[in-house]
Amino acid sequence: MIDHNLGGTVRLDDEETLALLAGLYDDGAIRHIQVQAVPLPRQFFLERLDRIAASGIPAVIHAPHHNHGVNPCAPAAYDDRPLTEIEEYIEEMMTRTLEAADTLGAETIVLHAGRYEPGGRLAAVEAFAHFLDRHADPRLALENLPAVYAGYPLLGNTAEELAALAGIRITRFCLDFPHLACTTNYRRLSFADELNKFEDLDVVLHHLSNIRLASITDEHLELDRPDGGLDLTAVFARLRRHPAVPTTLEYKEDSADVYARQVKVFAGLWKDRAGE
Repeated sequence: MIDHNLGGTVRLDDEETLALLAGLYDDGAIRHIQVQAVPLPRQFFLERLDRIAASGIPAVIHAPHHNHGVNPCAPAAYDDRPLTEIEEYIEEMMTRTLEAADTLGAETIVLHAGRYEPGGRLAAVEAFAHFLDRHADPRLALENLPAVYAGYPLLGNTAEELAALAGIRITRFCLDFPHLACTTNYRRLSFADELNKFEDLDVVLHHLSNIRLASITDEHLELDRPDGGLDLTAVFARLRRHPAVPTTLEYKEDSADVYARQVKVFAGLWKDRAGE
């Protein structure tokens, strides 16, 4: 039996990756999946949920984020839709997210605070607080985001910022290692120091992939990339301190074959660092 809780990510509509991950689960190579609750037509949404439930794999849910039109901290930023339409859409997507968690028995729902327009941080913090007033749920886990992506700033980049954003509404957190590395590269901070600050939070999930050396851009690269720059020594030291916290691999689309290989890479890294 593996002594770590590893999982992979699958979109609701990605049957190929689900089949691959189900095989890895049956083989004992992973213990969970993270289901991305991407927007789908209602009937398709229900059908996909039923198929995932039938797999019997323990699941966590990842709520839709700004790429899916759900941007809690600044709903109208970078979005040309009428505000009323945006707000109605967010309400519907969050309702479906909770429904997905109910159907799959998920105890964790990963949430992004979102992106905002330059100069709009204070308004974004306030808007996110209002969002939590409407959508508070004990299963929510707030994820740290990169400081910037494609030229726009994102909200909630460090452990201290997540704690401030969460207030009393959210008590659980998701630590994304490459997101933190992007932030520390951008702000010229110590990755090890910022990583250590997450010890003060109730982290219930880890996200893991790689980034290029000194990069500020999250790319969801493979762990064994020759140009990879994530401090895997520091990462696996934390993973071994917290073996009960699930770790979810996150890769881009068309990723079924990537997961099959990266699960083995992770197992090798875990074993190599057993004595550290």
